[in-house]
Amino acid sequence: MNDFRIRGVFLQAFIVAMGIVFAVRLLYLQVMSDDYALKSDEKDMKEVILRPSRGIVFDRNQEIIVRNTPVFDLMIIPNELYIPDTSIIEQYLDMSRSEIREKVRQFRGLEMYQPKTLKKHMDSETATRLSEHLWGFKGIYLEAKNTREYLHPFGANFLGYINQVGPEVLDADTTRYYQPRDLIGISGIENYYETLLRGNKGKKYILVDAYTREVGRYAGGKLDESPVEGSDIQLGLDIFLQQFGEEMMRGKKGSIVAIEPSTGEILAFVSSPSYDPNLFTGGDIGHNYDMLEGDTALVPLFNRALMAQYPPGSIFKLLQTLAAMSEGIIGENTYFSCGGAWFRNGGKPSCHGAHGSIPLIPGIKHSCNAYYAETYYSFLNHSKFGNVKKAYNRWHEVMTTYGIGRRLGIDIPNEQPGNLPTSGYFDDRYRGSWGALTVYSMSIGQGEVQMTPLQMANMVALIANRGWYIQPHFLRSSQDELGNWVPQRFDTVFAPNHPTDFDIVTEAMQQVVDAGTGIMARIDSIPVCGKTGTVENPPMPDHSVFVGFAPRDKPQIAVAVIVENAGWGGNWAGPIASLMMEMRLRGKIKDDWRLQRILDADFIKNPLPNPVKK
Repeated sequence: MNDFRIRGVFLQAFIVAMGIVFAVRLLYLQVMSDDYALKSDEKDMKEVILRPSRGIVFDRNQEIIVRNTPVFDLMIIPNELYIPDTSIIEQYLDMSRSEIREKVRQFRGLEMYQPKTLKKHMDSETATRLSEHLWGFKGIYLEAKNTREYLHPFGANFLGYINQVGPEVLDADTTRYYQPRDLIGISGIENYYETLLRGNKGKKYILVDAYTREVGRYAGGKLDESPVEGSDIQLGLDIFLQQFGEEMMRGKKGSIVAIEPSTGEILAFVSSPSYDPNLFTGGDIGHNYDMLEGDTALVPLFNRALMAQYPPGSIFKLLQTLAAMSEGIIGENTYFSCGGAWFRNGGKPSCHGAHGSIPLIPGIKHSCNAYYAETYYSFLNHSKFGNVKKAYNRWHEVMTTYGIGRRLGIDIPNEQPGNLPTSGYFDDRYRGSWGALTVYSMSIGQGEVQMTPLQMANMVALIANRGWYIQPHFLRSSQDELGNWVPQRFDTVFAPNHPTDFDIVTEAMQQVVDAGTGIMARIDSIPVCGKTGTVENPPMPDHSVFVGFAPRDKPQIAVAVIVENAGWGGNWAGPIASLMMEMRLRGKIKDDWRLQRILDADFIKNPLPNPVKK
């Protein structure tokens, strides 16, 4: 009997022990084993993607330019949809019952299990009120996300905007980072620095019941991953100088590009006409885009600072000077004769005034066409090169080092290269039979040569630095994961000139402003160096162009201005550039009448008359 009792006790102990083993094993599988948990409870688990906050954009003075603002999309899952009272949805969506039904009907039968957007970009207040009524609904919910807010209504053409990813992005995304309804940078800074600004997504796993209601965190949240916020970035831009420039360019077509010569940082980047970047932040992005794109008269979406390509006119004489000096073709004491407008200059351009026999600095000061026709002719026919084609190829090579005829690599998309034709172009056009007189119009910045306003500003930054420039760029620094600001580095390019060449050109440029064609660009007590240009634009009025920098020693700003169809360069572009320089250096304008004259000018409503054809 005792044996039976003993065996019974052992049997009970064995059963209890096995129960404990199974309980421990089950606990391990359900709680401690992530792999098993993912596989066994897959039907009851839902993965939720956590989208990070996008990085904030600051200007050089830590002024916030772009930040995030929360918006909500009203989402539906068509096969789960149950709306007991459509009047509530009608109230908050500003849609009729029939419109709601029609939109839902479009979704049925087409990815019915996938979330679809019923209403985009609801503000926080509206979304909060609506959420109070959704507790009895099924297959409908609010999805929170961040969109952008532009605190200053300026800089639209370089800041860019964000929008939902399109099918072409999803197809091309080999990393599979993007999903439908994600936001992505479409243009400008937002596009170029997308991977820096967007951050990294997180995810969480939640338990849901048979009615897809959330009932808890999966595995206690052990498998969740927190999102990593996008990096904040700081631009070298001065948003208030940008605002000042855009205000001056109202009523005008054209551009202002200002660069800090010592760093290559963009201080202002004006394309006019422009638009408020906040037009691309709400639910009406598509409508607003179509409206702006349809404006064929003003073309506000066209970034003139980056994409417009103009003959540079007389500002190109500065580069002609440097190119010829780099090869020893001319020097400070090289004289050429100018007989005036009626002088037949051997087929080369004659001049607007009779300057007589003049050396280099007066040639720049008075913007003498005859002087530069002779300079270019002397370069292309110099015996050191052997023939015109070899001379032209060397001239082309030197011009390329100055940033002409090629993209400078600025950090926003769609930069155009301008145009600097090769000798091969002329071989094809003239069947190999061409010479210096064939291409003479480029001697004074006309003909085939074209430059963007960005290239014009970079050109004068090169001169301001006495022979080098840093690749022009917007980004100054970005924040790392510890919150430290990390400076960005960009390439430096050197010109093939002796530094004294730039001293001579700089002296001439100051004389242009002090007593030459750029006298309207003078600033009291600040030495300004500049050069005017009047660009032929038949049959329309000429373009007004000016490039300059200030102060002469240790320059803080280099600027290029082009005002389309405004006539003489010294009359409009020069004063605008001068005001930009003064605002940058002083933070205010001393003589208000100079500014008011520019603000009052409207060449769009009141265009200049077309030039008289002769």
